[in-house]
Amino acid sequence: MTERKCLVFSFADVEVREREFCIARDGEVLPVEPKAFRVLLFLLRNPQKLITKEELLDAVWGDTAVTENSLTRSIALLRRLLGDDTHEPRYIATVPTVGYRFLCDVKVAGDGAEAARADHSAAAKSVPAVSQSGSNHRTSAGWISGFPRRAILLSLAVIALLLGLGSMGYVVRRSARRPTMTTIPLTSFPGAETQPAFSSDGKQVAFIWDGNSGDRTDVYMKRIGNERPLRLTQSTGFVCCDVWSPDDRYIAFLRCSGENAGVYVVPSLGGPERSLWKTTACAGLGWSPTDPVIAFGDKSSADAPFALFLMSVEDLQPRQLTFPSGNVVGDQNPVFSPDGKSIAFIRIVGEGAPDIYTVAVSDGSVRRLTFDKSAISGLTWSVAGKKIIFSSHRDGGQSLWAVSVAGGEPERIPVGGADAREPAISRNGDRLAYRQGRIHPNLWSIGLSKGSRNVIESPAQFLVSAAYNNGPQFSPDGKRLAFTSGRSGYNEIWTCDVSNCSEPQQLTFLKVVSGMARWSPDGKQLVFDSRPTGHSRVMIVNADGGSPIPLTDGKAEDKVPSWSSDGKFVYFSSNRSGASQIWKIPVSGGQPSQVTRHGGYAAFESSDGQSLYVTRDTEPGIWRLPIGGGDEIRILTEPSPGHWGDWALSARGIYYVSESSPHPASHPSIEFFDFASKRVSRVAELAGLPPAFDPGFAVSPDGKRVIFSQVDTSAVDIMLVENFR
Repeated sequence: MTERKCLVFSFADVEVREREFCIARDGEVLPVEPKAFRVLLFLLRNPQKLITKEELLDAVWGDTAVTENSLTRSIALLRRLLGDDTHEPRYIATVPTVGYRFLCDVKVAGDGAEAARADHSAAAKSVPAVSQSGSNHRTSAGWISGFPRRAILLSLAVIALLLGLGSMGYVVRRSARRPTMTTIPLTSFPGAETQPAFSSDGKQVAFIWDGNSGDRTDVYMKRIGNERPLRLTQSTGFVCCDVWSPDDRYIAFLRCSGENAGVYVVPSLGGPERSLWKTTACAGLGWSPTDPVIAFGDKSSADAPFALFLMSVEDLQPRQLTFPSGNVVGDQNPVFSPDGKSIAFIRIVGEGAPDIYTVAVSDGSVRRLTFDKSAISGLTWSVAGKKIIFSSHRDGGQSLWAVSVAGGEPERIPVGGADAREPAISRNGDRLAYRQGRIHPNLWSIGLSKGSRNVIESPAQFLVSAAYNNGPQFSPDGKRLAFTSGRSGYNEIWTCDVSNCSEPQQLTFLKVVSGMARWSPDGKQLVFDSRPTGHSRVMIVNADGGSPIPLTDGKAEDKVPSWSSDGKFVYFSSNRSGASQIWKIPVSGGQPSQVTRHGGYAAFESSDGQSLYVTRDTEPGIWRLPIGGGDEIRILTEPSPGHWGDWALSARGIYYVSESSPHPASHPSIEFFDFASKRVSRVAELAGLPPAFDPGFAVSPDGKRVIFSQVDTSAVDIMLVENFR
């Protein structure tokens, strides 16, 4: 029978070796499940063709009875390995309800094994045969000449079998020591599933789910391998921070709103919940794996920073464990070590400057582990208690890192990609869970009567694609638009003609997270922030393209830039002084100088150069600061704190996004504050999915159009890494 030829498939920077059963990218072998690999092989043997689900199921699973979920899971795994995007695929495209198509050009070659066998066969034929005559001449193999040929062959076969078994045992032992690490979806429900937490046996996961409502969250529990989750709470508001008790009988959580805010517990198999303690905010929760002790973040007084408190669930008498002082927001997100002797937590020094610390439960001694001052989204301990696994924005994306408890530079974990948050590790360390999501905003437009708030064109989609699009900004002449888009695989700066934005042009090619572009007053340059290194820095690029030039040194979080009205300075937010303040730097170069003293996150100078309008990340509202000096005056109590792109300055007033409009509405709305009348009026309601608004807001120079970023699709799921190491 003719042996089926094994092939090597190449596309982009990926090589798929059929005989070796592996996928390699740039020489690195990627772990893959057998079924997923066979699905990929079938697609590669039929590139550019529509392959139905039935064909794939028959080719890969044969007569085995499986559902389409098995195929869907394999496709999802392949996309994860290849770094593909469901919404804007480069490799595998889904044809809804029908099947899949492999999009990339594929090069096919033999794997070389057949040629090697042919060469070996030819070489064997060229060796002269040993004479079988009665000659007494002894060759080097003459010692076996006296044995019967059958006995010789049998002996060789036994030796080969023993060697093969020994080799197989070695392979099995190696495989047992280092099983394949695979990533699969643990949840894929509508809406957002967040904050995974493992039970002590690692077989169950608690998590928070909004039920696709956007206006509440609840605690759920799901057994791994069972699709249906168990709802444990019935909330009308928001809950967070679910943690298991040491015996897995209870799950503790925090209620985050209203007079019922506090620490609660609920039976893990369902039942009535019980209030343990009132808190002032949701600042994290931990439960000791060895004792009936809970740790949580709270304030000792209204003016004090957040600190960590320990409380026995038996006597409910909290004691303060950490005592942060100075210019700090405080301590939050406590996580107990596996032995219960230490707690890892996040301390925020000033706004926007979080780092990881540990504290000894016995004496309260504190050690600092990271020095990034970069956004952290969740942390956990390794199973041996020697490392902290955390999600950080230190390289631009929100990816997973590990730092030694003994100190040192954090190292990137090769799972989760650039959008992995809230990691959790099972007690025996073989499973890692994290949440991963995609918020997909598009650009929308509203037509206004000139210089007025009156809407003459209803909200309509302005720019729609499968990629992330936000942060629009009009050029000074109103003819071009700059915005941030992920259509190239990275968040880069793009521009387009306002009259026709169907063919935008990419302006930056930095391949790191970039955004918040603002036009210079003469329209010849754009300033934006980017992360070519660990911290964000302000950069300038010509409006017609070219290499961006750094304006700040990248030693602090420098972001949200804007221009002075004369184009000579750039304002930006920075935490270089410890807290987030507004600074300005000459465009020609030089040292930056601090502008605000009471906090600042985004700033815009008025067209007459007389006033600076500022938002903060500690308080809601907008302040007006005289350029020539004077007191900051609060002119609005909205928007929410820490938002950079949900307001826009015009000559007649300020447009902003309100989440608590005086008009009854179920969605945020766009409001207009008129400088002359000092009145607020409603412009339009945002009708996207929760959260309806994504940062990005612009008003045309003639006041006839508002372009904003609205979330049209949103999904946040929990991923599970099996055989984690």
